Amino acid sequence: MPHFPLDPNSAGPQKKSNLVGEFHDRIFFALRPTIEAASEALDIAQVYRNGHSLTGPSRPNAVLHVTLNGIGAYRRLPDDIVFSAEQVAATVRAQPFEIVLDEAMSFKHPGQPQAFVICGRQENEGLLDLRNQIQEGLYEAGLPYNVGGHLTPHMTMLYDRKTVLPEKLDRPVRWTVQEFLLIHSIYGKSEHRVINRWPLIG
Repeated sequence: MPHFPLDPNSAGPQKKSNLVGEFHDRIFFALRPTIEAASEALDIAQVYRNGHSLTGPSRPNAVLHVTLNGIGAYRRLPDDIVFSAEQVAATVRAQPFEIVLDEAMSFKHPGQPQAFVICGRQENEGLLDLRNQIQEGLYEAGLPYNVGGHLTPHMTMLYDRKTVLPEKLDRPVRWTVQEFLLIHSIYGKSEHRVINRWPLIG
């Protein structure tokens, strides 16, 4: 089976610019914040909306996430890919770890609204171990995987044409990661369906 290395800035085998159309079903592994962390993140987004005159709506609580690895964009949800991804996830053995998002900034997407995110740029060994296990499993299974070793964990809070330069947060958003999820999303809709989830039990 062929391997499909993904550009870190792509949403799957098809580039983002091609997603508006046929390739709208996306699959990815991700982390979700706790209720408390999501609430704190949304409060921060509102502060920046007011302080920087951002007009894009905040993303719903239910879709806030930190992406671990994209598995592609498709014309329809592929059952065989989903099954293989679940098999990969079942082999992962990782410990719970803390994630800290301590910076706010815009991620630029040429020709598109910019993503306003909160992120963490410090190395996180627990996060890297989890991501690397997933990537290695996807590679061995012949599934799409992200290339490159660098990972900037981030949550996209809204999209806007204005740029927010990097700023440290007075109160970082943090939570202990206890599980990771396989998520199905439809491009252009603020809907995420959890396909499956796996606890981090070491």
